[in-house]
Amino acid sequence: MKISVIGSGAMGSLFGGKLSLSGFDVVLYDINRIHIERILLNGLEIEEPSTGEILKAYPMATSNQQDVEGSDLMLVFVKSTSTDSVAREFARYAHEGTIVLTLQNGLGNEDILCKYFGRNRTAVGVTSQGATFLAPGIIRHAGSGPTRICMSDNQNEKLSGILRAFLKSGFEVSLERNIADLVWSKLIINIGINALTAITGLENGKLLEYPEIKQIIADLVEEAVNVAEKKSVKLSYSNPLQQVYKVIENTGLNRSSMLQDFDRGDLTEIDFINNAIVKEGRKLGIETPCNSLISRLVKSLELINRERMV
Repeated sequence: MKISVIGSGAMGSLFGGKLSLSGFDVVLYDINRIHIERILLNGLEIEEPSTGEILKAYPMATSNQQDVEGSDLMLVFVKSTSTDSVAREFARYAHEGTIVLTLQNGLGNEDILCKYFGRNRTAVGVTSQGATFLAPGIIRHAGSGPTRICMSDNQNEKLSGILRAFLKSGFEVSLERNIADLVWSKLIINIGINALTAITGLENGKLLEYPEIKQIIADLVEEAVNVAEKKSVKLSYSNPLQQVYKVIENTGLNRSSMLQDFDRGDLTEIDFINNAIVKEGRKLGIETPCNSLISRLVKSLELINRERMV
């Protein structure tokens, strides 16, 4: 099985590295040439804080799009802001049986991929794995948790080989029928964590040390749950706020993807996370003032950070 990871930052490198260590033919694609060159020169280092172990993987790494041609699985980890352009570019390299699986954050990525690959080749999933980009060629496995996947056309038998590959590589994974509810369940977790880590500069676990931040988390989550309930979403947990706290504790050392965006001066996925709740709430006549404020703050800080790095 040839597996190409499109977007090989922290999370893409984690999945690609683990799959490579299990013997699969893995291609890590990324536009970060320094990261790619370091992997080609020294391999990919994966720090495992839970054991103190440092794993070394040697997948193929490239910035040449053509190298992903012939993939049985394209695993998409690019920022949601890039999904449309990436899907448009990479569709030409997929064959009839290629499965394109998104494990990205936020709402809307599945629809974009379906537009270019069709529902019969698109799969969507959610993962509770966490990873931090430490330096080119080096990542930290910052948190573990289940990964759930589903075909967009609900023909999950197409995922049997992918399921076996993930299990062999040490990932807790299962096939699901109603992935939309799980996407919303993951979205609410991201809403309570990502933007606040970016704004404060804190690792996940530090958020719970400050009472005022905990209250903001509660406000953000409450607004998101109100929107989800209006849309008849069935969340995968009974107490959303406690679930957010649990994930924060389980990924305590993780620097969220949005905080890592700020570290690099990149644009964030705020429009696919907190601001997605604002947009959905507006359609339903539900006010979301806390998510709206947080979204505007993140957008403002994006500009400030980018100006500082010029």
